[in-house]
Amino acid sequence: MSQVRVMYNLQQLDSEIREKKQRLGEVLRAQKETAELQAARQWLETAVASLKVAQSARQNLNLELESLNSKAKRSEERLYSGNVKNPKELSDLQREIEALGRRRAALEDEILEAMVQVEDAETEKTAAEKSLTAVETRWRQNTAVLQKEQQELALRLHRLMGDREKQAALLTPDSRAQYDTLAQRKGHVAVAGLKGNECQACFTTVSATKVKAAELGELVYCGSCGRILCPI
Repeated sequence: MSQVRVMYNLQQLDSEIREKKQRLGEVLRAQKETAELQAARQWLETAVASLKVAQSARQNLNLELESLNSKAKRSEERLYSGNVKNPKELSDLQREIEALGRRRAALEDEILEAMVQVEDAETEKTAAEKSLTAVETRWRQNTAVLQKEQQELALRLHRLMGDREKQAALLTPDSRAQYDTLAQRKGHVAVAGLKGNECQACFTTVSATKVKAAELGELVYCGSCGRILCPI
């Protein structure tokens, strides 16, 4: 096997290795949490926090109503007990009971409003939970597919690296130096296939003389892109 053919085979391996490494990087990045998943999780966190605030507000209003009812009951018992004889004190008790009654009516309205807010917050939380579940399910399914591809890519890269090592060992030191130097200068593509009389890297027509030399296994460079030509 000519050195040019060995370099071409090595080039094919290197090209596939770069392609597989690039795809592996994409697969690994794609397994990170998506913006959609992060947004769904944030929505649920916000909904849970809003529900807690609404529940706390409702609880505080209920406690205030219980306290107010207890106070009103004590005032009414005192008013109607017959133990209070002072007219001014009786009048004050009456006004206090009326004020507590007005506050109770207002509190009851506030509690109803708070109950509505709790229900709305619970509805929002349920919707956020369903959304997160759906998004997580899609993400996990996609991640499972990506993880399978990751394993396949890793296995393929392992085999390619082994093949590359064997192929590179067939090159002479001079050929290896030529290959490495040209690969650095030509965007990692040192050897181009020659199909008929056309360079497959730049698609320029190659002279008949160069085509004949390449077919004989000689080291021939494309006059346009400067890459080594290997008949395919």
